[in-house]
Amino acid sequence: MSTTPVRHASRACTSTVFAALAVLAGTTLCAAQESVERPPIVVHFADGSSVPLRQWTLSYEYFSWPQGGSQVEGTAGRRSSADLWVGKKMVPLRGSTLEIEYEPVERERDVDGETRTVKVPSPHALKLVEGAKTTSLKPDPPHRELMAPSVDKKMMVVARSLDLRGESLTGTKMDVCLLSYTSLVECGETPEHQVTQIEFPR
Repeated sequence: MSTTPVRHASRACTSTVFAALAVLAGTTLCAAQESVERPPIVVHFADGSSVPLRQWTLSYEYFSWPQGGSQVEGTAGRRSSADLWVGKKMVPLRGSTLEIEYEPVERERDVDGETRTVKVPSPHALKLVEGAKTTSLKPDPPHRELMAPSVDKKMMVVARSLDLRGESLTGTKMDVCLLSYTSLVECGETPEHQVTQIEFPR
């Protein structure tokens, strides 16, 4: 009788599997380890409220379509990470606080049945605070090598948004838009959805 080694996504969980039950056990162990390695964060909103979030991830949405073709032929995709991607940089967030600053921008909105130009808050700057050190960051869209490495190089790729996904301590699923990389996506227009600060523990 021979055995075949099975490689899981996490190196820490690589093992030789002898039966289907062992595969299932290995997958469960991986999930448990990831949960331990990524403790809950605290998300603060502009209305003064805050919520702890567990099993969280930063979700980068992008759109891809054939080069020279129409965007109608395109598809949306996502890639998740625990790090902040700015251009080609991967910025670790563990042990720091991410602050999001807003500025008013003009947008067309339906007001009482009429299209009017109004000013709404839009994220325009980021600050990363770690102890006494503060680093200013531009909310640049992530490079395609980070965001969509598996997409064919002949395809056009544009970033759409950065979302924060997770679960509250009471089990409520949350999906909050943090940054918009295109005018087609709006983030934080109302105080209860406007994330101002996220605390990432060590």
